[in-house]
Amino acid sequence: MKILIVKLGALGDVINTLPLACALKQIPGCTIDWLVAPLSLPLVASHRAVDNAIVFRRTAKSALKAVKAIRKTRYDLVLDLQRILKSGLFTLAARADRRIGFDRKRCKEMTWLFPFERIRAKNPHAHMLDQYLEFARHLGLTPGFPVWDIPRTAPPGKGLPGAYVVLNIGATKPANLWDTEKFLTLAQKIQTVLDLPCVITGGPEDRSRAALILAGCPAKVMDLTGKTSIPELVEVIGNAKAVVSCDTGPMHLAAALNVPLVALFGPSNPCRTGPYRGTVIQQPVSCSPCNLKHCNAPVCMDAITPDMVLGELATKIRKASPLPESCS
Repeated sequence: MKILIVKLGALGDVINTLPLACALKQIPGCTIDWLVAPLSLPLVASHRAVDNAIVFRRTAKSALKAVKAIRKTRYDLVLDLQRILKSGLFTLAARADRRIGFDRKRCKEMTWLFPFERIRAKNPHAHMLDQYLEFARHLGLTPGFPVWDIPRTAPPGKGLPGAYVVLNIGATKPANLWDTEKFLTLAQKIQTVLDLPCVITGGPEDRSRAALILAGCPAKVMDLTGKTSIPELVEVIGNAKAVVSCDTGPMHLAAALNVPLVALFGPSNPCRTGPYRGTVIQQPVSCSPCNLKHCNAPVCMDAITPDMVLGELATKIRKASPLPESCS
């Protein structure tokens, strides 16, 4: 059976789709192609469940190249997991016997109009990973607890401490960011209370925030913002004692790698887009969840204190053996 997965999304979306690819690989003789965006390409291209990764770089030229690539194969199944106009058009362009998408209520941009086979209507507020696994069940498979099998292809990071806590300070959506001063206070408390150094991760846009944290406690902080590839980030997070992260892709990476995780949530619903396992800190405020990308008064994130995070972090580190946790 030849399958094409259309999932162009951000890092966290792709990580939450990997268990579906692993489940589909149970089909004898199954081969899986995956149409993906460049950021997540390293995870997909090196994954044991994926036979061929096709990259789409969001340009007209790249779109034509991607269409040409997917039309080389006659697929038995094409799965539209993105549920937007762009993914729907790619799914429609593929040569396939069956094209399968979400039910009408869960489609976006009127993609329910595409003549695709639809999975059964279910809870749109369930965790997205579980919603993706509905495609496997629709095909008669019985996936157990999710298996991510994140590829570990990079060497361990040079210069990393023997034991450390990762502070992932970035977030794609500005409303998901936690205050820099609070991250600084948390880093100081981790050093004094837990006697552990911190490694800061994030994108290039987070370097100025990381510099403020580094200036406040230079002795036991390592700044890797904007300095890691995806495979390197996998190693940095995978070897950590614990991770503290805002709602963003590396948070899902920590959950997939089963690293003790404390996730900081405000505008979003963690039972739908939060970490599949780990501890979520979210304070009850009247306006949350709002799902806003920008907020001038992020009271939900401001309500989270460093002491709250430190308490959860200390508990997780002392347990040493994290157990699967899920909103589902």
